[in-house]
Amino acid sequence: MGWMTGHMRGLGPGEDRFAAALMARESEFELGAGDLGAVDWETTRCLAAATQTDLGYARSVVRLIVGERFRAVAPASGVDVMVVTRWALAALRRRAWRDFTLTSALMLGILLIVLTGYWWPVVPMLACAVAAVAYERWVRDERVLARTMLRGRFRGADSPEPISGRVHARLAVVEAEQRGDVIVFPGEKAFVGSGRRVIHDRVLIQAALGKRNKEGSRAIPKSFTNAELHTALEDALRHMGFPELHVGERLYVNGKHVSADSRLLPNPLAPPVAVAPAGLLQESCEHPTADARTYLCAEIRGWKGQLVVSLFARAVQARGSLQVEWGFQVLPPLKDHFLYIDQRYQIHPCLQFVKAIGTGVIWCIPELITSPFNFARYAWSPVRDARRERWQAYAISRGFVFNYGSLHSIRENAVGNRMLHYFLLQDELTFILLAEHTMFRALGNFLEAHDVDMTQFEAQEKTFVNNISNYNINEVNGKNFAIGDHTRVTVSK
Repeated sequence: MGWMTGHMRGLGPGEDRFAAALMARESEFELGAGDLGAVDWETTRCLAAATQTDLGYARSVVRLIVGERFRAVAPASGVDVMVVTRWALAALRRRAWRDFTLTSALMLGILLIVLTGYWWPVVPMLACAVAAVAYERWVRDERVLARTMLRGRFRGADSPEPISGRVHARLAVVEAEQRGDVIVFPGEKAFVGSGRRVIHDRVLIQAALGKRNKEGSRAIPKSFTNAELHTALEDALRHMGFPELHVGERLYVNGKHVSADSRLLPNPLAPPVAVAPAGLLQESCEHPTADARTYLCAEIRGWKGQLVVSLFARAVQARGSLQVEWGFQVLPPLKDHFLYIDQRYQIHPCLQFVKAIGTGVIWCIPELITSPFNFARYAWSPVRDARRERWQAYAISRGFVFNYGSLHSIRENAVGNRMLHYFLLQDELTFILLAEHTMFRALGNFLEAHDVDMTQFEAQEKTFVNNISNYNINEVNGKNFAIGDHTRVTVSK
């Protein structure tokens, strides 16, 4: 984003505010450059705005992040989960106060009608309903969406802090998890939060067989560890040259079995740790188990976070044989209604006021009638969460095998089923092919440097290179696999 700063130096006085906002977002983004936990503020902005316009999504965010206190939280690629959650809480709290006001007006109006025997209380009741509905809409559209969420105006620091100390403490735990290197998955999907899998492959090499020298005899291969190979692959991936590339190692642990290791779950009545204890990443890399293993992870983000391609790779050695497996998963763009904020623009406050009053007049009666049910829903939600938490604590303390694995991420829940641009489709394939080629080249250089016979590796590399022309996306047929929606795969005999 450095190119943007250079262009802003010549802006006029009237554009200073817009330029300053963009520069602030640029510096905020670059603080975490290269880190898997780095934030993409455009995607965060779209999801935060969606919590204001789609209360169903706001409820799902709060349920996933705040309502499951014992579970880990799935990584949301490029999204500041805390910012989105704080805005979701603010939207629900604002709507709850509106429905409380409407419910109070409705109950008081009905009571006055019963006591007086006249219908005049209907007038102040409806006036109060119009004012409540209009004010909530004006706050949402003018003070929140227009002033803080239009492009160039969004900042994470503007998100409102939660009122509850319990929620504040929970968000602090979630923030640590998003920046940590321990991923606790629910069991059926290890790479939770990373979207759909498009490729999974591996190579098998006889690492104990040395290469032949000029005299025809074989050299003795240099021994190496899985961690050393991971480091070589990580270094090669970091230097691929993509501006939004994030690389690091993560420990993936089964949520049903995390309680077996007190280093990962020191307190059964709290979420698992966010950061792997010293030496555990390397231990799980050298001696993986059925429940925990270390993966080298690389995320390539593009199109302002609309496309995320993730690579997961690991090395395993046994009796002189080396297996390197890798897989790619893709998070496609957000659904159209999550991009609704980009269809909005700021209008004059007077016109915004008139629109809010119009909304109040049109919707006052339906909202007034349904307000008791809506308010009861908001009031019951924390009670329901507290009851579930007490039951879970009771069961865990008495030997129940609780699944600490994370559920879907708030980013994964917002993706659609189609690509928004032809070039975006091509970039998906480009990211995959270049990452795979980089990893092959780094693996070959590593084996060559350790005097391993390259015959097996070169034969398998040639097969993969020959198959590149068969990698197709979207509706194009492929001989081995296809990437994208509505695909068909044909296998040659």
